[in-house]
This record gives sequence, C-alpha cells and structure tokens, in this order.
Amino acid sequence: MQSSSVIVESGTFKFRAESTPLPASSRRPWRILSVDDDVGFQASLSHALEGKIILGRPIELVLANSMGSAAHLLANDRNFAVILVDVVMETEDAGLRLAKGVREMLGLQEMRIVLLTGQPGFAPIDDVMSTYDLSDYCLKSDLGSRGLTNVLTAAIRSFDQLSTVSAARRGLQLIIEASNRFSAARSIQEIATAVLIEVASLLGVSEDGIVAARGLECTLRVANHDTAIIVGAAGRFADHVNHPVAKLPDSAIADALATALAHRKSIAADTYQVLYFPRQHALAEYAIFLDTGRSLENAERELLAVFAANASKGFGNIALVSRLDRLAYEDELLGIANRSALLREIDRLKLTKGSTPNRLILVDLDNFSGFNEAFGSTLGDALLKAAAARLAEYFPPPCFLARIFADTFAILGPADKTDAHTAPQALTQPLVIGEQSFRFSACCGDISLDATDVDGRCIVRAATSTLRQAKSHGPGSIESYSLAVEHAAGERYEMMSQLAHAIEANDLFLMFQPQIDLQSGRLIGTEALLRWKREDGFVPPGLFIPLAEKSSYIHAIGAIVITQATAALKRLAEAGLEHVVVSINISPRQFEDPSLVGELLGQLARDGVPVGRLGIEVTETTAMENFSQVTGALDTFREAGGTVAIDDFGTGMASLEYVSKLPADHIKIDRAFVDGIGTDKRHEAILQIILELGRVIGAKLIAEGVETESQAVWLREHGCHIAQGWHFGRPMPLDDLIGQFGDRNVAA
Repeated sequence: MQSSSVIVESGTFKFRAESTPLPASSRRPWRILSVDDDVGFQASLSHALEGKIILGRPIELVLANSMGSAAHLLANDRNFAVILVDVVMETEDAGLRLAKGVREMLGLQEMRIVLLTGQPGFAPIDDVMSTYDLSDYCLKSDLGSRGLTNVLTAAIRSFDQLSTVSAARRGLQLIIEASNRFSAARSIQEIATAVLIEVASLLGVSEDGIVAARGLECTLRVANHDTAIIVGAAGRFADHVNHPVAKLPDSAIADALATALAHRKSIAADTYQVLYFPRQHALAEYAIFLDTGRSLENAERELLAVFAANASKGFGNIALVSRLDRLAYEDELLGIANRSALLREIDRLKLTKGSTPNRLILVDLDNFSGFNEAFGSTLGDALLKAAAARLAEYFPPPCFLARIFADTFAILGPADKTDAHTAPQALTQPLVIGEQSFRFSACCGDISLDATDVDGRCIVRAATSTLRQAKSHGPGSIESYSLAVEHAAGERYEMMSQLAHAIEANDLFLMFQPQIDLQSGRLIGTEALLRWKREDGFVPPGLFIPLAEKSSYIHAIGAIVITQATAALKRLAEAGLEHVVVSINISPRQFEDPSLVGELLGQLARDGVPVGRLGIEVTETTAMENFSQVTGALDTFREAGGTVAIDDFGTGMASLEYVSKLPADHIKIDRAFVDGIGTDKRHEAILQIILELGRVIGAKLIAEGVETESQAVWLREHGCHIAQGWHFGRPMPLDDLIGQFGDRNVAA
C-alpha cells in the first residue's frame, strides 16, 4: 500500500500549477492542506492519514501552522482538494479569514474547506455554515466519533465533482474560443497549426504534433490523392510539413497515423493520441498525432471528442473556402483559367502598359452542342480537355489560355504570338480521345487590347460580338474587331429593345400578297407577311425577324400572326372571298413548342374559321433542321384539314429521299429560278425538274417573284399552278386586297 507524504509549510513539493485543476486521476494523490498552530494535533493528523486510500487514491498532506503561512503557500500552490483549517490561531477568527480569502481573494471555488475548532463558542456552527462556503464544521474532539476518513471522503468527493464540472465548463469555453480562431484561418496549413496549438492548450501538454491529410484534391496538387501528406506540424515535428507521412523518420508515429487513416478511427495510447476526422465533415480525411506524454482522463477524452467535432468542421470550411477561391479563377473541368481570371489578366495588362501590344482571341468550336447530343457529355468533356491541351501546345506562355463559355476558349498574349489564324489550324488536326479521333473546325474573333480604352469586361464583350459576327458567316470563319462590328451589335441590341416595345404596343401588322391561279386568273390565296413600321419608316423583315428568331420574341410574334390571320379570314369570307386561303410563315423556333399546332387549331375554332382556309409555310431549311419534329407537326395540321407549303424550294440542302417524305400540299419555287426565265437556260431546266418533281409527289407548284407577263406565260405553259409576285400585286393591306379583287375573276 502506498504511504501518504507529508510536506511542511515550506512548500518544497512542487506540483504543476494550473489555473484550472485537472479532473481526478488514479496516478495523483489527493492533496490535503492542514492549517493549525497545534503541533500535537498536526502530528496526530499525520499519523492518522498515513497510508490512507480515499476513493482509490493516496493522500498527500501539507502542513501550515498559521493563517499567514497558509495564505503564502496558497498564493503559489493552489492544487489542493481539501483544506483543514483551525478557527483560532494567531487571532480568534484566523481560520474564518483564511476561508474567506480562499474564496474571495484567491477565487478557489472548487477547493473544499473543513473548519475545525476546539472551542465552539468562538464561532457558532449555524452562523458559520450559513455565512461561509464550507464543506463541514467539526469539533476536533468529534473527529474520532465521526471518523476523519468519512469527513475527508465527503469533502474529496465534492471537490472531485466540482473540479470535473469546472474543467468541462472551462474546456468548452476553450473549444468555443478555438472555433472562433479556426474561422480566421485561410488555408489548411493555418488551421492545422491552430488545431495543434489549441488541443495542446486544452490538454495542458506540449505542442509536439502532426496533422496528416488524405484526399485533399481541392487544395493540394498531389499525384496520388490516396497519399497521406503532412499539412501541419508543430514542436519537434515542424520541419516535416508538406512531406508524405511515410517519410517520417519515426516509423512508429508514421504507422500510428497510417493505421488511423486505414481503419478510419482514432487511437488512444498511454503516451500519445491520434484523432481521426472523417471525410463527411472535413471534406478530406485527417489524422492528428499529439505527443501527450501520458494517458488522458475520461473528462479529457470527452472534451477531446467535442474539440475534434469542431475542428473537423473547421477543416471542412477551409476546404470549401479554398475550393471557392479556385472556382473563382479556375475552370473546374479543365483546370485552366476561367472568365474571371481572364478579366483580371486583361485589367492587369491594361494597367501595366508596355511596349508590346497584346491581343485577345476567342475560339468557339463549331457544332459542339451537336457533338454532345450525339455522343454524350462524357465524350464531350474529354473533347474539351483535348482541345484545351492542343491550344495550350500552340499558344504556350506567355500566352494566357482560359475557358469562358461551354465550348469557347480565350487566348490572351503578345500580338506577335497570338495569330487568329493559328487557333483554327490547331484544331483542324484530329483530336484523339482513346482510340477515336475527331476533326473540328472553329470560328474565331480577335481584338487588340489597344483597340479600345475600356476595362476587361468591355473588351471581352466586344470580342464576343466579333466572334458572333464570325459565326454568322459559317463554320471556320474568322472576324477581327472593328468599330463597325461594335456599332452593329449596338444597333441589334437597340432594335431588340424597340421590337419588345412594338410587340407590347401592337405595332406589328400583316400585309397580304395575292396568289393567282395561272389557269383561271382568279385570286385563290394570299401570303400573310409581317410588317413593322416605326416613325422613321418600315423596318425590313429580313432585319428584325432573324433577331426575333434568336430570342423568345418569336413566340409572341407567332401568336400575333395567328390572331391577325384568322381575323383576316373572317373578313375575307364576309367580302365574298371565302375560298381564299391565307398562308402564314412558321419559323424553326416556333416548332420547339410542342403545343404549336394545338394552339393554332384552337384559335381557328374560337374564331369559327374552317381549318382548310389556313395554310402554313415553312422553308426547306426549317424542315431539314429537325425533320421528325417538324414533319410530325405538319402531319397533324394536315390531318386536321390545313394545307402546307414548302417555301424557297431548291435553295436548301434536302436530298430527294427527304423531299419525298415532306408533308406538303404546295411547293413554292424560289424567285432565284423564276428570274432566269427567258435569260438562263440552266434555270429553266431546273424549273422543269422541280415542276416534274411536284407532279410526281402530288404537290401543286407556287412560283414566287413573278414580275413579268412572259414569266407568267412560261410557268403556265410548263404546268405551274399558282404564282405570286409584283406582276399580280405587291403586299398590301387587307382592305386594299378586298377592294382590288373582291369576288371577281382576275385575268392572268
């Protein structure tokens, strides 16, 4: 059995001083301070406690013979569980004054005080117990009957409980403060170092420790993300930061870290601790080695668990911040600069003007969206990576490569190293993905950074307008920035704004061009043509309709056309022209709406107009763009009783196979062929082929752009059924059409 130790007031025994006593430990004795000027009593007490074990731990007794010596001792050594203090020493209330000083001056709230007296009259027990924070008040003569061990056991148990609660409370406060400090960290290494410092402070041990991480793909560029890397270290391990764990000179520590990561759990040993942080909280796996030099108490383990949860979230927050920082300036898919980084670089070059001019090139892969639809996004992503690698090869540093849109790259650099014609050439060579190779063309727009004295955003916007102009010329086109392109873009924007106002104000209206039966000379149909008149005159349809087709305005315009066309049909019927068919043009984007035909038929039904009096015209190119979708809609319309005409026939890319499948009642011959009648035998030959094709597939032929009587005669003699053009009438208001034709027959 371990004997207790007795230390006299000199305080030569030195126990580690702490502002917060640690919870109970089986390795540490309970320290008892006895303050009494009765030497005999002190000797008896020492004898009585010799070899005593209370609550599993031995007793260490320290003696002081006066209030003054005890106060001096406590000022330097506060680690006592219980104070046994006599009331009367150098003064009649010395013990009471010491008890008050312990609580109020020294602030020792957990330490238990047992007041002893041989003369109870000096300090009545009821008054003393209600006034002072005491565990007990005993007569020295009663210690034998009550049992000194029982008195001390009760006091020690109370001290142990209070110390545990206090340590937990203060430990939690330390954790809260540590969490606040974690939030100030801006890198994994910063927070790793902070974690080591804070956990060492929490446990009262040295800062010798290591933070290892695995799977930090968001913050560290390592070849193998399964490799455990030291991201933070302190104390004697400070020199090992950024080294693999396996390279640690102490193999035992390396093995402990590797074991924690492999088994995904923390390790508690007699002389060290390894904390494991799982990926779901920290966004990577962490193992923290701390050289404690001792085993931890239960309360410390509980605090450590709370600390670990907070630290784990701190690592996760830093990983997110780091990732956001990278996402701000790096393309996540390709690992190259993004639009924000490009803008920053342009602004930097503009601020640091040198003698070398710089140029920006935008490169857009032709038909990449079609490639994605055909082969899937996985292969599409691989293609983008291959394209980026190829461009980086052709435009090495100091050129700056970025991805600014889905399939649009930017190349920024010295003008003599950034030739707009080099970029398409780089991509015409096959891009190899696995065992497959693909060829691509690209459109380019380029601009000199000296072309305009504006910031990066404006320069990229100007380059984008230039690229858009290049794309309008077809695949593989190149366009250089000019003020004309910039002005055209501004005019388009202004026109779009005015068009939106015109739609809202009902400023769009229909004009009607007559269609004449070449045999009878009668008016049998009319094409409804959309017009827009501003204060400065008419806006050409070829200018505003293509703009509308690139926006959602085309759907609103389509609704206007249908509404006005059905109203015109009602008026024609009232004027005796109930046999006249009104044809409207449907754009490619309108067919994207699956409810198009249903809404059109519904409008006719609401206006009481027979479906057969409305015709739909679509260009050959429109029909070919999405053949199955367009032909399906046209079939539905024809089955309901409507008629369909294929416009601009002969100028598109349709093969004979598709021509034979087109759901058409009429084929409209483009005016380019009609213009050649009487002057171009090749055009006349092509016309005869188209006329014969119409007869074969059972479609009537409508010739557009007929401007002379000789053209009309030739077409009639060669079997064309219907004609329209200035020879018969220009587009006119509905009232003029009714006034000119009425229900009379008109000679050809």
